[in-house]
Amino acid sequence: MSNNSVVSMKKLSLVFGAAGLLFAGSAMALPQTKYTSSCKPLAPTEGKYEEGKGVGTISSESAFKKITAGNEAYADGKYNESITILKDLIANSSDKVAVGRAHQLLGVNYQATENYRAARSSFLKAIESGFLRQQDIVQMRRIIAQTYSIEENFSEAINWMDKYFQDVIKPPANAYASYASLKYNSGDYRGSICPAYIALQMNSSSKKPLYSMMFGAHIKLNDNAGAEVIGEEMVELYPAEKSVYNNLFAVYSRRGKQADMLALAELARMNGIWTSETNYKQLSALFANNKTPRLAAERLQEGIEKGVVESNEDNWKRVADNFFYAKDLENAVKAYDKASSFTSSGKYDYKVAIMYQDRDDYENAVKKYQSAIRKGNLRDGDLGYAYMNLGVSQFRLGRETAAVETMKQAAKFPKVARNANAYIKYISDLKKMKESIAAMELQDDSPSPDGGE
Repeated sequence: MSNNSVVSMKKLSLVFGAAGLLFAGSAMALPQTKYTSSCKPLAPTEGKYEEGKGVGTISSESAFKKITAGNEAYADGKYNESITILKDLIANSSDKVAVGRAHQLLGVNYQATENYRAARSSFLKAIESGFLRQQDIVQMRRIIAQTYSIEENFSEAINWMDKYFQDVIKPPANAYASYASLKYNSGDYRGSICPAYIALQMNSSSKKPLYSMMFGAHIKLNDNAGAEVIGEEMVELYPAEKSVYNNLFAVYSRRGKQADMLALAELARMNGIWTSETNYKQLSALFANNKTPRLAAERLQEGIEKGVVESNEDNWKRVADNFFYAKDLENAVKAYDKASSFTSSGKYDYKVAIMYQDRDDYENAVKKYQSAIRKGNLRDGDLGYAYMNLGVSQFRLGRETAAVETMKQAAKFPKVARNANAYIKYISDLKKMKESIAAMELQDDSPSPDGGE
């Protein structure tokens, strides 16, 4: 993971409380789970094979020449020619050492020509000859396992790998990796974990498949806590691969870790990994669920503006609603206007009008209420309230005559009729009071009858 990504993850963790994402491990320390804690090598990591055991000397010069010729033909890729030479040696030579080695080389030729049944038969005869070095026998057991694996006969392949590990000394990492793969593919998920873990300890070149196997095995064993540990390690090791984010995200979801899900999803977005419509919607929903509506709005809007998320009524409404919940009324209005452009209904104009009215912006409130009424298709009861609120806004702007006419329309709707009529009376009474005051002021300004002041 890049330094910027690590810093970003830490910031996200502080903001969202995702302590689990401040990964305690590193690429140098393998993840520990309840299944890996007891893993040990399956064979000695030090030592040597016994010198001379089972080794004989080819005594026949003609047999030696045929072995040499067969070996040269194999090296040149002339497998059929090599097979012919070796079969002739086996059929006609009494030199048991030469015959044993011929069977070994014959098996290698059959393997190269993908005749695995014949290859196994030859390797078995070579082993049974008793004239091969222990390390050669051990390696042939592994090759026999490989041929069964190619044929997807995993049980036999595992049987031969078991035999391989019985006598092998210092097996390479790829032997453990192969064994892990066989166990996993056979459904022995528990048995696959330690070989994969040991292969990783030995710095196997197949790191990602091994981590994936371990992750999958823990999932199969319903050890979500262990899968989480491995998944977090994989995000650190492979920050550019979407699958590792998706896998860890799924585990966090299983464990109900909403804050961690959010932090991981945001990191994936920052790293350019989560870029699909589904990803943007998921991220927006996560921010909303974690009571961060502004970021919920911004992420979904970003997806729309990039052309990844469809620009439609529903998506703009989600953006607008989240800006509204974040009390960012300016951006909420813009988003509701976008949503409004996809429908003939006045429902969004009505919602925006209420927002303007709440901010005492009566001029814009009037325009939006009028637009909402003109478009129509409002929810039951909203049309009456639209007339009512329009009248109030007009009154606040000093347009009393227009307000009364609007209130008369509102009075036709049962839910607001009482308030509308009360408002009409209030405006009428207010008008009369103003006229009375004006008359009194006019009377005060008139000359007295006696001509005095």
